[in-house]
Formats: sequence, C-alpha cells, structure tokens
Amino acid sequence: MHNNETEPTQEVEATPSLSANPEKAMEQMMVIIDDLRTKMIEETAALKEADTASFMSIQDNKIIIARQYLDGMKELLSRKEELRDADPSLKQKLEEARSRFANVAQDNLQALKRMSGGMKRLEERIISAARKEADKENKFAYGSNGYLQNGLASRIGVNESA
Repeated sequence: MHNNETEPTQEVEATPSLSANPEKAMEQMMVIIDDLRTKMIEETAALKEADTASFMSIQDNKIIIARQYLDGMKELLSRKEELRDADPSLKQKLEEARSRFANVAQDNLQALKRMSGGMKRLEERIISAARKEADKENKFAYGSNGYLQNGLASRIGVNESA
C-alpha cells in the first residue's frame, strides 16, 4: 500500500472456485447454500431469543460462507452456457435449495429488522430519560418576590457529549 496506509490485520479466507465439472459445481453450490441457510437459521434463533453471545459467535463464519455463496453464484452465472446441458434433476435440486435459502433469508432479514427497531426504541428511551433528568436539574423556580425559591434545583448544566 502507498501513502502510509496500513494493511488490514484480519486475513480474508480465499474462496475456492467450483469444480470444472458443471454437475459437481452445482453439487458444491448446494452444500454452500445449505451451510449458509443453516447459519441464518441459527442467527435468526439467536435474534429471537435475544442471545447476543450466540449471535456474535455466528458472524465470522457466516461472513465466510456468505462470501463463498456470492462467489459461487457469480461463477455459476458466468458458466450458464455449460450448465444448460447438466442433469435436469440436479438443476431442479439446486433451484429448490436456492428457494429454501431465499425463505430463510427473508425470515432472517425480518428478525434483523426487529432487532434494529428494538435497539432504536431502546436508544430513544435512554435519550428521553436522560433529557428528563437533565430538565429536572436545570429548572429554576422563582417566587413572587423575584428570588429563587428554596429547595428547588438551581443549577445549570451543559452536556457537550451529545
């Protein structure tokens, strides 16, 4: 790298290419699809159970499998001419695996959206509570004589962390 840029410390696992044999390539792709589908099922379960430790432990492996999936699908698409002559039942099985994966991916996306919405609501509640507490401490109460009334908050605080 140039200009004093630092190289990433985390190594990225190389994605192996699929077999030159079209039918074996499709079989390999079905295994990758099933592996990713399984990881997404585990992730969705962890999200539904609010099991943060399990959710986090799944992420590294899921990213590797997702990269294999994307690279494998790109490769299959680039080889679509040679795949046309492959065993029709194998092509059907690949499509069924892809369809099952799409359903699981949709469930996973919904669970991720719910988690994200829950985190946003929690963040809003924390901010609202902090603002209420700050308002309690920053209010002044004056009596009819123009002086601050005894026993009431009389500090002004500034929070610059926001």
